[in-house]
Amino acid sequence: MSRSVFAIPFTHRQAIRFSHCDPGGIVYFPHYFEMVYEAIEDWFDSAIEPNLETRLRREGIGFPTVNTQCDFFKPSRVGDVLALEILVARHGRSAVEFLVSGKVAGEERLSVRHLIAMVSLETLRAVPIPDALRGKIAGHATGGGGLARVPLAPAAVERVFPTEYLIRFSHCDPGGIVHFPRFFDMINAAVEDWFALELELPFDTMHMARRFGFPIVHTQCEFLRPCRIGERLVLELTVARIGRASLDLAISGKIDGEERIRARNVRSMMSLETYRALPIPDDLRAAMAPFTAAAAPR
Repeated sequence: MSRSVFAIPFTHRQAIRFSHCDPGGIVYFPHYFEMVYEAIEDWFDSAIEPNLETRLRREGIGFPTVNTQCDFFKPSRVGDVLALEILVARHGRSAVEFLVSGKVAGEERLSVRHLIAMVSLETLRAVPIPDALRGKIAGHATGGGGLARVPLAPAAVERVFPTEYLIRFSHCDPGGIVHFPRFFDMINAAVEDWFALELELPFDTMHMARRFGFPIVHTQCEFLRPCRIGERLVLELTVARIGRASLDLAISGKIDGEERIRARNVRSMMSLETYRALPIPDDLRAAMAPFTAAAAPR
């Protein structure tokens, strides 16, 4: 069969609902990762084997996310219908990388690279994809891919902002580990706390009174080791770069000092009236400066 046939994407359609949206009236970005997960699950059911995930779990095997990256081009709102187009970029001994394009009426709103790996649910170590399953997946691979690892956080900063989260029952999936979109909610909460406690700019004041925000334009998270119920995850936030209107945040998630997740979170200051970029004011930039590597003592 020709490569062009393989390159036809599988499409999962998702109506954007009121519950998906934040106080700015646009989709709250962690919800996109739930949608991507569901779209890939539907792809497996449609293109590979119905209820594959259920069968694999009975055999003690899971396909957790190990790395995911998303670029956000334009917001989506209530009433939009998001078409998530799924392609398999590549597959390896244990891993499969997907390319996902999210479109509304043909206009691309987001682009995702998403890497999953087959693991033993008992040991949580990688295991080879069985030959029969590998053969089915190979028939859909289009080439490309190669999702990079998340860069390390700045090593020398004057200040780090830590936030601690108890891993709760509601964070975890049937495999007993944190379902990966929940991490993005925790990361966003850490950013919200940083704005309120360190920059003295609570999100309610920013969004409701002053009518500007810092929406996500790019994010990536690498999942180094699973987190389980009862553990306490400490998210350490630093600033990798401050641009004219953009802010690149580095987040390292640790349990008892061991790094479990590593994330980057790029945001752009934007008017909520015009949805155009705004320059970061000097006073806000100065408040952010101690969290950057450039501010560290020499």
